[in-house]
Amino acid sequence: MTTVPMHPEPTTDPQTVRWVIPAGTLPLVGPITDAPADLGTMLHSGTVAAIEVESRAVLIRLAPDHTWATTGPRVRDALDTALGHPQQWRPATAPTEDDLLHAALQDVLNGPAGDYIRSHGGEATIVSAHDRRAEVRLSGTCTHCPAADFTLHSRLESELRKRFPALLELRATGQPDRRRPGPTWLLLRRRGA
Repeated sequence: MTTVPMHPEPTTDPQTVRWVIPAGTLPLVGPITDAPADLGTMLHSGTVAAIEVESRAVLIRLAPDHTWATTGPRVRDALDTALGHPQQWRPATAPTEDDLLHAALQDVLNGPAGDYIRSHGGEATIVSAHDRRAEVRLSGTCTHCPAADFTLHSRLESELRKRFPALLELRATGQPDRRRPGPTWLLLRRRGA
């Protein structure tokens, strides 16, 4: 069996660890009611209080009478085994295709593509995600940026298609105002003037 790459990240709750996994490892998102092998046993016995799947992570919260120092290695090994059986995970509610699209888009916006937008003073937020179509609102410096279309399609859309290949369209609201007249010139004074 191939081991899925994963690593733990702390959260604000000391009982919860976010286990980062490759996008698309599990075909579901949301709270889990059953997991394969020992991970499922720990969930049903009360060692693990809750499991929630994100598009690129599994959040595991231990019961209050357990600690990561003592229980962590067993949870890690159980998660490693369970990730090898993605079809045996059971969500609390069956995720819809819209849920998967929304989760994939949120993952993209939380990752490097969103970081790139934020690093330039812009912001992208989800407006809608349904029927294999997604819409984001571009704000901040993105509102008047001539490269917003390039960022939308080359960065956001390409990353989203990796996580949700059935995507039909990604569009943006708050796109740059294309009615602005001509180029804007930057006037520089001469040195020493």
